[in-house]
Amino acid sequence: MEEQNMESSSSSCFDGYSEHSRSIIHIDIDCFYAQVEMIRNPELRSVPVGVQQKNIVVTSNYEARKFGIQKCMLVTDAVKACPNLKLVNGEDLQPYRIASNKIFTLLQTWKCPVEKLGMDENFIDVTNLVQERVKMVDSKSVTVAGHAYKVASVECICGCHTRLKLASQLASEMRSKIFNELGFTTCAGVAHNKLLAKLICPLHKPNDQSLIFPEHACSFMSTLPSVRCIPSIGAKTSEALMSLNIHSVSDLQQVAPEILQKPFSGDMAVRLKKLSFGEDNTPLKQTGRPLSIGLEDSFKTVSVKSEVEERFSALLQRLIVLVREDGRIPVSLRVTLRKKDAKRLSSHRESRQCQISPSIFTISNGSLNVPEAGQSKLMSTVMRLFNKLVDLTKPFHLTLVGLAFTKFQDRMTGRGSMVNYLMNDISVQSVLNLTNDCDTSGCSMDYSAASPSSSTTTDLSDAEVEPSPKKPKKVNWIAKRRCLSKEDVASPSKLRVGELRLNSRELEKVSELRLNSRDRSLTPRASPARECLSDASDSMKDIAEGSNCDSCPGYVDQEVFSALPGDMQQELKAMWKNPSSSEVPRSSPRTNKAKSNTILKYFLPNK
Repeated sequence: MEEQNMESSSSSCFDGYSEHSRSIIHIDIDCFYAQVEMIRNPELRSVPVGVQQKNIVVTSNYEARKFGIQKCMLVTDAVKACPNLKLVNGEDLQPYRIASNKIFTLLQTWKCPVEKLGMDENFIDVTNLVQERVKMVDSKSVTVAGHAYKVASVECICGCHTRLKLASQLASEMRSKIFNELGFTTCAGVAHNKLLAKLICPLHKPNDQSLIFPEHACSFMSTLPSVRCIPSIGAKTSEALMSLNIHSVSDLQQVAPEILQKPFSGDMAVRLKKLSFGEDNTPLKQTGRPLSIGLEDSFKTVSVKSEVEERFSALLQRLIVLVREDGRIPVSLRVTLRKKDAKRLSSHRESRQCQISPSIFTISNGSLNVPEAGQSKLMSTVMRLFNKLVDLTKPFHLTLVGLAFTKFQDRMTGRGSMVNYLMNDISVQSVLNLTNDCDTSGCSMDYSAASPSSSTTTDLSDAEVEPSPKKPKKVNWIAKRRCLSKEDVASPSKLRVGELRLNSRELEKVSELRLNSRDRSLTPRASPARECLSDASDSMKDIAEGSNCDSCPGYVDQEVFSALPGDMQQELKAMWKNPSSSEVPRSSPRTNKAKSNTILKYFLPNK
């Protein structure tokens, strides 16, 4: 009779929460770090193993737990409890990241949304896959794979019992595949929401799985000894609840909503109440690439700049390996420090970040690399940010340093991408920093001041930016000299960008044309654009006088002219012979027709 009352009370707790349509699986890898080490070294499978970071055992296998080894136990205490404990250094997280990514990739083969939670946990939304299987089975013949928290007495009218049973079978398939292909044992939880799936998962740990039906959510939640067992409740929230004498989840279920609204907002109070009954409508979000890739190194204390630089250098080397595996090009770098402040009696974190140039990273054989010059530049950026966080004129004490790349740009490697274009065997140089390999005259223009390599990082308050140099106003370059051998095909696309320059005499000619066009533009009823074009055409005509149609004006290089296609040569000859024909008719204000695109616009200076 008492059990029947519990069933009815459980059902009444959940009467308002009738959303059972989803089927969620939560998979947790058993003693993840320890399993990774045991797979790497099979000799560790039958002995107590502890994974050590600094002076703490962060996790252990189940053989070690039989001796009382607990998570985050001091190494000295762990060795006393288990003298035969085999300690493995786990400070390098790279093997664990690789294993985690393999598991995540394998779970994605089911074509369902997968959300990572740390390295060793994953949520899988199998709702659509279950819906397909429901159509192909007899609901009465479907059984639970693994364990059920309680046996369902009455079938739910929405059909969620059948769906969750099918989800449990999917969970068993996933766990079997993870073990057969990767060697990891796992536990799983199956429920209609993420909260219950996660909480029911360790019920039959290790290497097993559990299912909970919606009508049992209230009674299951009431068995949790502390409100901290609910994943959404952190330290501050639990402290506020304890101040109201609310310690267990059962206390939270029974408290009046009005009392919860005193320390919390109305929405927060409602959410806490629903969580205590096992309701969670949080959607499952497909995990994509990480928004940041970072590493940290903690220690007792560091007070010397040289030692800080050594630790940053070690972190940077490891971080470059992670970025190479990720494949994206970082464009922002963040430095994090944890300072020990005697006045505050606690440690606190501070961070600064700045943008970095993507040119630091190179692509070789399809993989991302950082040459020594790039690493040196990154280290100088790191130490510059460090100098902004720490006043070196005063003593400092650090207990943690961290590096992270926080923004990325995807590599575009298709046929039409800029990367593919720049990697071709074409002599292309920055328009801002042109060098002339064939011209040794002293009249070349020097743009070294505008070169990107000379730009420096501008410091801002929090998010610092390394700006690109300002682009000069658009200049129409006149082809001066061809730098290809005579046996090369005469094509404008193979002209070196570095040869499209203006010498001093040509600059004087351009300036003179601009001055003339500016003076004439003051004449009433004259179009400035028409006057400028007319003046330029007149100047060309004057220069071309006395020469036949087969020759070029004095300011055009004969070699470059001969490299142009035949139709361009004919157009230029016609223009030099009759400059007035190149005038562009004035367009009506009401029409927006595009002007003809002739070679003239590339050889005449803009006004």
